[in-house]
Order: sequence, then structure tokens, then C-alpha cells
Amino acid sequence: MSQLDSPAGATRLVALLCALAVATALVPGAAAAVPLANDAPAAQAPAVGQSLAGQSPADQTVGADVVVGPDETVSDLEVVSGDAVVHGTVEGDVDAAAGSVRITGEVTDDVEAAAGSVTVEGRVGGTVEAAAGSVEVGPDATVGGDVDAAAGTVTVAGTVDGDLTGSETVRLNEGATVRGDVTYGETLDRTEGAAVVGTVTHDESLGFDGLQWGLTLGDLDDLGDLTVLPSPLVSLVTGLAALVVGALVLVVFPDFSGEMVETVTDQPGRSAAAGLATMIAVPVVLLAVAVTIVGLPLAFAGGAVFALATWLALVYGEFLVGSRVLDAAGTGDRWAALVVGVVGVELLAQIPLFGELLTFAVVLLGLGTGALTIAARRRGGDDGSAETPPPDPTPGAV
Repeated sequence: MSQLDSPAGATRLVALLCALAVATALVPGAAAAVPLANDAPAAQAPAVGQSLAGQSPADQTVGADVVVGPDETVSDLEVVSGDAVVHGTVEGDVDAAAGSVRITGEVTDDVEAAAGSVTVEGRVGGTVEAAAGSVEVGPDATVGGDVDAAAGTVTVAGTVDGDLTGSETVRLNEGATVRGDVTYGETLDRTEGAAVVGTVTHDESLGFDGLQWGLTLGDLDDLGDLTVLPSPLVSLVTGLAALVVGALVLVVFPDFSGEMVETVTDQPGRSAAAGLATMIAVPVVLLAVAVTIVGLPLAFAGGAVFALATWLALVYGEFLVGSRVLDAAGTGDRWAALVVGVVGVELLAQIPLFGELLTFAVVLLGLGTGALTIAARRRGGDDGSAETPPPDPTPGAV
């Protein structure tokens, strides 16, 4: 018997597919200790309001909220997984990852925030950029360069010496002055008294109306010229793929597949509930991991693994449905159960609305049954149901 045929090998491999996505939540918050300058070690995070004067840029790379006091002057400020508040002076740039920036003092050069907002109530000598965050330039505030918000609202009540670009909503309140051009992706809210020296342009490719990322409304018109496979043919292809994959898992994991049939027979309601809990919990965990820059690649990897696990859950769910149907008919052939389940579910999936609900229910059934079966194995096979004891290997035993 090969290693994969053993119950332990089957458990490890199937558990790996379903658990990798959840395991991303266990990754330590490495963002708090990631050095951003020349391999210098990250310094201990200062308490909020602690003076940063006299420290080098590498020492200023911290993993907590950082406040530059009114009487303090520091050089380039870099903050990861924390907010930056500047009441004093930063001679250089301010970079924040997974955190927001608020400036009531002065930043001589540029301000950049990834996955965070920027609020300017003082002066910024260079440009202000926010990716996945909003930008606000308050009254009496000044930005010497451009203002650019990739995904968020831009609100200006002060002065912007350069161009202003917002992929979503741009608000120009009373007293706002933009000495360059204004480009907005979705909507422009301009009050009386707001001055724009340059041109005002509506660029749909910037906003979600144009689907962003270089896809415009004109590109959508071209989609009508594409030849798309008809839905029945797509179902045929996916059904054949499910049969192939289902046959593989039945051959490689015969014991595990049998245990799943026993689990869903004894606890069908609990299996569906466990699948629903898993379907809700894993995306929430992945989103929680994705809020940090360090966790973003892990969240993408976890999402890919969970998508694969979900598709395997559909195949297993179809097999379980077929097993239940044949069990009601008085037969228990697993190969026939696979064929009946896959063909039956794929055919019923063609029914509008009902088919989508059925497919989702089958996925939950396969996902939950797999989770319960793995949990039962980790408890040594005690899943709360009676099991047939193994045969006594002693010769002549009754």
C-alpha cells in the first residue's frame, strides 16, 4: 500500500488543501518588524507621542502609530502597519503602508499612503498619493505638487498647486483652489467659490464605471464579438473534469471517501452547517490577513488554495449526493455513485436560480463533510457515531 493510500497520508493531503487558507491567519504580524531601509534592523516601536528627533530614517521604520510633536524635526519618515501624525516638521518624505497619515505641520517632500487615507491640514511641499484610500486637503492647507487618489474620495478645501486626480469622487469645497488640471473618474462635486485654473476632465477609465485597470467602456462593446461556449457545452466540460478528478480521489483516498459517506449519512444537517461556517469564516480570515502589506501575498495564496478546495468540495459533494441516491435504491457502488452525482447535479444546475442554489448547497455539503471527517480522524475516529470494530487478527478468534 502506498503512502497516499494510507489513512494518515490521505488525511494530511486533504487537510492541507482545506487548512492552508485558514493557516494564513496564524502568520505573525510581521509588518511590525519589517525594515524598509538598507537591511537595518527595525527599532522598537516608540510610544505614541514619543520624540523621534535625532533618529535615523532606519530607526523611524516602526510598527505602531507614530507622532511627530510640534517642536520636533525629523528626516524621512516610514511607517508600516501604523498611522503617522505630523504636528512638527518632516524634512523629506512620509511613507505609510497599511496606515493613515495626518499632517498639521509640514512635510517638505512627498506623502504616500498605501491602504490608508491622507489628511493635510498643514503644508506638503511635494505630491500626495493615496492607494486604496481617501485624500482630504483642509482649509488653509497647501499641497505644493499633485494630488492623486487611486481608489477613494478626494476632498479639497485648501490649495493644490499641481494637478488633482481622483478615480472616484472629487469634491471641491468653498475656498478650494487647484492651480493645475482636475481629472475625476466617477463624480465631481464642485461648490460655488471653488477655483480651478486648469481644465476639468471626466475620465471614465479611472473609475469603476470604466472597470479601471485599463478596461474602458469601449472594450466592453468589443465583448459582443467574442464567441462564447454555450452553457450546456461548458457543463459537459466541467462534468467530465469532475468525473476525472472524482475518480482520482476515489482511487487515491478510498478510505477517506468511505468515511465521508458515513459522516454525511449519520450527520447530514451537521455537515451542511459545518460547510456554511467554513464558507463564511475562511474569506473573513483572508480579508483580515490582506489588510497588511505583508499579509497581502499570503491572502492571495490562501484564496487560491481555498478556491481549489471549494471545487474539490463540489466534486466530493456530487459524489455524496450520488451515494445517498443509490443508497436509497439499495445499492452502494461508489463508481456508480460518482457518475450519478456528477451527471445529476450538472443537469439540474442548468435550471435558472434553482441550479445555482443546488450547486452552492452541494459545495457546502462536500466542504462541511470533509471538515467533519478530518476532525473525526484527528480525534482518533470518534465522530460521535457507532463504528464497526476492526477484525481480531488473532487466529481462531470468534
